[in-house]
Amino acid sequence: MATASQHHDVLENIVGRGPQIQKVLSIVTKVAPYKSTVLITGESGTGKELFARAIHQLSPRRDKPLIVVNCGAIPDNLLESELFGHIKGAFTGAHQTREGLFEKAQGGTLFLDEVSELPIDLQVKLLRAIQEEEIMRVGDRKPIKLDIRIVAATNRNLDEEVQEGRFREDLHYRLNVVSLHIPPLAERKEDLPLLVKHFIERFSEKLGKRVGGIADEALGMIKNYDWPGNIRELENAIEQTVVLLDEGKQIESVDLPIFLERRGYERRNRFRQEALDKKLSINDYTKEFILRFENEHTEKEIAGFLGITTKTLWEKRKQWKIPRKRR
Repeated sequence: MATASQHHDVLENIVGRGPQIQKVLSIVTKVAPYKSTVLITGESGTGKELFARAIHQLSPRRDKPLIVVNCGAIPDNLLESELFGHIKGAFTGAHQTREGLFEKAQGGTLFLDEVSELPIDLQVKLLRAIQEEEIMRVGDRKPIKLDIRIVAATNRNLDEEVQEGRFREDLHYRLNVVSLHIPPLAERKEDLPLLVKHFIERFSEKLGKRVGGIADEALGMIKNYDWPGNIRELENAIEQTVVLLDEGKQIESVDLPIFLERRGYERRNRFRQEALDKKLSINDYTKEFILRFENEHTEKEIAGFLGITTKTLWEKRKQWKIPRKRR
C-alpha cells in the first residue's frame, strides 16, 4: 500500500480541485492497490496517461516497470511482434529472439493507450492474454506466464465501436472492470486558474524567464474559450505565450494566441485597444470597424456597436465607397 505521503506526492501532479476531478482521483486511489483492469475514457488531450501513471505509482507495482504502448502508433504488421515478442526465424527479418512489451512489463503495469485502434485479430490475442495470464511469442508454441496489471485507454465510445463490429464485446468487458472517465476541460472550467498558474510556472522555469502572472482580463478570455483540444491545447497555448512574452511582463489579453479571439466581444475589445494604441480618429475608427466586422454582424449590430443609426452607417458606407455585404 502507498503511504499518505506517496499519495499526496503522486496526486499533486494532477492539477485540479473541482468536484469532477476529485471524484476521478477518489476512484484512482481506491483501485490502485489491486490488480483489476482499468479502462480510462475521455477526449483526446484530457491527460489519460497521467491518470494511468498515478494508478501505477500508487500500486504495489510502483517499483516495477510501467510500459506505455500507443496502439495507434505501431503499424499493424508489427503490432503482434511488438506486443508479444517473437522467436528467431519467426518471419523474414527476425534474426534473433526478442521479448515483447508484455514481457517487459512483467511484475508491473502495461498501459495500452488508444486500445480501440487494435485490429480485430489482435483483440482476440489480447483477450486470451488477459484471460489466461500468458502469451506466446510469434512463431513459438511455448506459453510465457505473466504477472502484469493492464490499464487501457481510448478516446472513442467503445459501446458504439462494439455495435459497429470494430471492437470485440468480450474484450470490452474484460478491459472495463473499473471505468475511469476523464471529463473534458470545458466541463471543469473551475480548474482553469490552477492549470494556467501551473503551466506558467512550468514554462517560465523551463525557459528561464520571469513572468509577472496573468491579468484578470486574459484569464477571462481563457475561461470563455471551450478548449476542444483540452489540457494539451491549453498547455500549448501557455507555452507559446510564455515563449513570446517579454521578460518580467504580466500576461495580458493581447499576449494570448489569436485563436482565443473566436468569441466576438474579445475580438472587438482587442480592436478597440489597437485603435487606442494607433490613436485613430473617430472617422478612421468607424471605417476600420466596419471593414473588420461586417462579415460577422448585421448592419443593425454594427450600428449598435458604433453608437450610430443604421441610416448614418449607410451614409458612411456611401461616403467611403464600402458596399454593403450580402448576408
